Amino acid sequence: MSAEGRPDGVGKALSLLGIARRAGVLLVGQDQVFRAASRRKGLFVVTSEDCSPNVMRKALALDGEKTTCRALRGVGREELGRHIGVLSAQIAAIPADSGFAKKMALLLRQEGSGIDE
Repeated sequence: MSAEGRPDGVGKALSLLGIARRAGVLLVGQDQVFRAASRRKGLFVVTSEDCSPNVMRKALALDGEKTTCRALRGVGREELGRHIGVLSAQIAAIPADSGFAKKMALLLRQEGSGIDE
């Protein structure tokens, strides 16, 4: 377990999002994510567990061959925002072909319980 009481994979995935933000590859907020989804080959999208039904519906509509969407179980808007350096965030995304996305998928898959598919 991580210091915040999270399974290690989820805690590491949240930290990885912060690193991706500092590297300039993280998209934060529905405007950035949905705009990029219409232009990019693919995204690895994560949502907070308590994101609005409208955002969740749109995010799940992106889930498919090129874009992966996962809701982080037990991670609220404020916690997601805190890890990426903003006050609150419902949704964030990383280009699917990046090393960040591959590592994130691996971490969350290892934990299994850290994501809702």
